[in-house]
Order: sequence, then C-alpha cells, then structure tokens
Amino acid sequence: MQLEEEHLQQITIDVCQSMLGMELNPISPDIDTTNQLVAAVEIHGTRHSIVEIFAHINLMPSLAEVMFASNPGSLSEAEIRDAFCEIANMIGGNVKGWYGEESNLSRPSFDRADDWRNHLPQGSLYTTFECCGYPLSVVLRDLICHSESTKQIAVA
Repeated sequence: MQLEEEHLQQITIDVCQSMLGMELNPISPDIDTTNQLVAAVEIHGTRHSIVEIFAHINLMPSLAEVMFASNPGSLSEAEIRDAFCEIANMIGGNVKGWYGEESNLSRPSFDRADDWRNHLPQGSLYTTFECCGYPLSVVLRDLICHSESTKQIAVA
C-alpha cells in the first residue's frame, strides 16, 4: 500500500498529539534547516525504507520534557536524545504498520542534520510542522524495493 503525504502527516499528528499531547500545525517545508538534529529508524521487509525525524535543536528539550513529564532544564543530553529516538521509533512503527506486511524496525540512530533538505533524494516523501515555535519534519524514503526480479531502485 502506498503511503501518501496526508497519511504521513496523520501518523505524525497521532504520535505527537495523542501520545505526547504536543500540538502540531502543518507548515511550508521551506524552512531554515540549520541547527537541526535527526533521529531515524529503518524498516526492513519487502520494502527497505527509512523514517527520519528532523527537529530544531531547541525543540528537542521541550519534546523530552513532555515525554518524561520533567521540569524545564532538568534532563541530560542523553535523556533528550533518547526521547527524540523514541519519537522516531513510534512514528517508524506506525509507518511499518501502515505497510501491512512482515517487516522489522531497526534501532533508532541519532545525529546532526544541518541543511538536510538540500540532500533529499528525488521521490522522498516528507511533511513539516510547527511545534512549540520550531520546525519538525518527517521524511520517508524507500531505499530498496523488491519485486519479482529483486532490483534496486534507489539508494540514498
């Protein structure tokens, strides 16, 4: 089943609003992509996809504080990173479920991602939101597509 931008938006909203109580508002993807972090998970199955969550570095503490019901400024960098990776894991798990096929989800990875939008492969599906005054973007890329001949269609 093909995932469209509206489905990716709904999955992200469901995770952030329903599970975390964070309000998301869709915005133009033409955002400043400096000072960004990325958490990513891969989906391995008939499809080989990657779900990447990009967020401004100043948004991450707010998301972690909500997730852990903590006071502002009370969390370590490791706890903030873990919360961000868990959000990627939840969104990735929902995308995996959308596929409706046998697949596995990798452990989340984490890194800096300045200027990420200029490096997206053609055909990437992505959506951007405003959350707590900062941009939050979700990208879905198919890395390998298996067909009867098991051919590679894209590698990023």
